[in-house]
Amino acid sequence: MNKVNFLNIELEYNEKVFRPTLLSEKCALNTNFKNKNILDLGCGIGPLAIYFAKNGATSVDAIDIYDEHLKFAKKNSDLNNASINVFESNLFENVSKKYDLICCDVSGVKEEVARLTGWFPEEVPKADDSGANLILNVIANSKEFLKENGELVICTTSFSDEKSIFTAFEQFFPDSYQKIYSEKVPFSKRLNQNIDILDRGSFCKKDGINYWKFSIFSLSNT
Repeated sequence: MNKVNFLNIELEYNEKVFRPTLLSEKCALNTNFKNKNILDLGCGIGPLAIYFAKNGATSVDAIDIYDEHLKFAKKNSDLNNASINVFESNLFENVSKKYDLICCDVSGVKEEVARLTGWFPEEVPKADDSGANLILNVIANSKEFLKENGELVICTTSFSDEKSIFTAFEQFFPDSYQKIYSEKVPFSKRLNQNIDILDRGSFCKKDGINYWKFSIFSLSNT
């Protein structure tokens, strides 16, 4: 069985699942989760949910639509003695309560980019051609599942329609959102090899190196 270390948490995985990324790590380190009831939306193999549960969260529900992710999230929580409630849900479909914090690390990458990078195994659910459809759905519906003054943490990338995402911020969380982290990441070899099919606005170049960007936002239910 393959294993990966995520912030000193050992996780098992196979070739059919999405492995935690630098974005996942920065989300864990920049989210205020202690003493909160949390929903990890799009939990994958469980890195964020397990990290939250082992480092001070009051309770953690972890959901995903993909059976293989759910299997590994349950297995990894047991291996790490983390108390997590893992269940299947297509975004909020099977969610029935309110939370202090909803952490959303679902795909913010255009389907075309997801395929060419190799980040997403074939079976893993992906965003659409805009890279924003899943995130927009979460933004539009999350208030129903947030307690008063609850917080939604959303991760975005330059490989999505960020303009539509920012418009949704203004529509559903006017004047109550802020960027809490952002980082530029050098292109992988595969990205550089396929640069001709990328939107020019989705990356930047500095000192001869191409970079894409990810950002983490906090949206408050005030």
